[in-house]
Amino acid sequence: MFTLGIFLTLGFYLAMIFFLGDYIANVLIWIRGKSVDMAAHDKMSVRAFLQGVCDVLSFRRLLAVNDVLWIGEWIFHVSFVLVILRHLRYFLDPVPPCIWSVQTPGIIAGYLLPLTAMYIFVEKYLVEKKKYVSHYNSLLLGIISFISVSGLLMKTVYHPDVVSIKTFIISAVTFRFAPVPGSSFFILHVIFVLALLVILPTHIFAAPLVLLGARQREENLNRVIHEK
Repeated sequence: MFTLGIFLTLGFYLAMIFFLGDYIANVLIWIRGKSVDMAAHDKMSVRAFLQGVCDVLSFRRLLAVNDVLWIGEWIFHVSFVLVILRHLRYFLDPVPPCIWSVQTPGIIAGYLLPLTAMYIFVEKYLVEKKKYVSHYNSLLLGIISFISVSGLLMKTVYHPDVVSIKTFIISAVTFRFAPVPGSSFFILHVIFVLALLVILPTHIFAAPLVLLGARQREENLNRVIHEK
């Protein structure tokens, strides 16, 4: 298992390099576009900033278009964030109290995640009956569903050694190698997480910046109209 642990750890490093590199590239593209689009003296007001934050947290634009899909997407994304926060206990030693405080919400979110993924799939492709099906989005939903279901199975049925899991993960994040826990579900879980890191569209993490920029443009346009 030590050799497999080396391969999975190296895979983790490569996946993170790919993910962070793609994310930084998207942020730089946004910054370059903003510098061209906005005058240097334009500054975002507190009101526009707060409205932009509300747009990000509430998915307001999706709500205005499709309230049925919105509820599934909102719960899905909140559950996704809570599950990630809960899993930080494996990456941190000692674990801060703020991470311990989200363990119970994270467990609940772990059950909601595959259910909302199924809800989104049904709503998009069966209820709305779109003329086209995004195979990429279907792949993302499938991978996330497998990750969440395999995680639930490890929690409820197949119980891997949690101490070995934390030792393996802490070793990886501190640039050391350790044997991977002898659990087929955990190994598959990690492989699919690495695959998700590679194919996850990092531009969605720059979406909050885009929404804030949209609010700033609306405010600037309203200001110009008012001045005229």
